[in-house]
Amino acid sequence: MALRCLIVDDDPLIGDLIKHFCSKTEHVEFCVVATTALDGLNLLSAGSLDLVFLDYHLPDMKGQEFLERMPQHLPVIMVTSESGFAAKSYDYDFIVDFLVKPLSFDRFIKALQRINATDATSLASHPVNDYMFVKDGTRWVKIELSKLCYIKSEGNYSNFHTESGQTMSLITMKDLETKLPPHFIRVHRSYIVNAQKIHMVNQDEITIMGKEIPVGEKYKSDILKWVKTL
Repeated sequence: MALRCLIVDDDPLIGDLIKHFCSKTEHVEFCVVATTALDGLNLLSAGSLDLVFLDYHLPDMKGQEFLERMPQHLPVIMVTSESGFAAKSYDYDFIVDFLVKPLSFDRFIKALQRINATDATSLASHPVNDYMFVKDGTRWVKIELSKLCYIKSEGNYSNFHTESGQTMSLITMKDLETKLPPHFIRVHRSYIVNAQKIHMVNQDEITIMGKEIPVGEKYKSDILKWVKTL
C-alpha cells in the first residue's frame, strides 16, 4: 500500500523538493504540505495520513513540541539542519530517520525504505496514546479518552462531553470513527459514545452521565454486542 504523507516545513523550496521526491517513487500515493506546525496538527487531526516529514525549526513551535502534541503517533522522518536534535530524537520511538539539509534523493529513498507501508497504516489506525488533541477556535485542547463520555455531532463540528466539561471542535463524526479506540462506538448519526461509560441500556436509548442518548435502528446490534462483553 502506498503512503499518504504530510510535509511540515515553512520553507516552500524544501516542501516542494520533498513533494517532488515523493512524486518520483511508487511508495507514496500523495502528499500534502503544511507551512506551520498548527496547520500540520490540524491536518493530522483530520486523519488519513501515514507518514510525516517534519522540519525542526517552524515559525510557531519547535519540532520537539510538535512531536509531543501529535494527536497520533505516525512514523516521522525529521528533515532539518539541526543535527543536534539527532540524539534527542531517539526518545521518540516513532521517529524512523533523520535527514539533514541539504537533501539528496538517494538519502531520501533510503529513509523512505525504512517505512513499511503496512506497519505505517496500522499505527495510523490505532492511536497509542490515551488522549487526543482537538482544535477549539485558536487553541488545541487535550481530551483524555478515559474521561470522554460521548461526542455529539453539531453539523461539521463535534461536541466532546467529558466528565469535567465540553469542547467544540471542527471535525466530523466520520473522521472521529477512524481515530478513536474500539470502545468508542457509533450509536446514532449524531452520537459516538464511550461504551465503558454506559450506565443503562433501554430499547431505543442509553444513559451516560444522566444523559439519555438515542440509539439509531442500524446501531442497535452493535450496542447489544458491547453490553454482552462489558
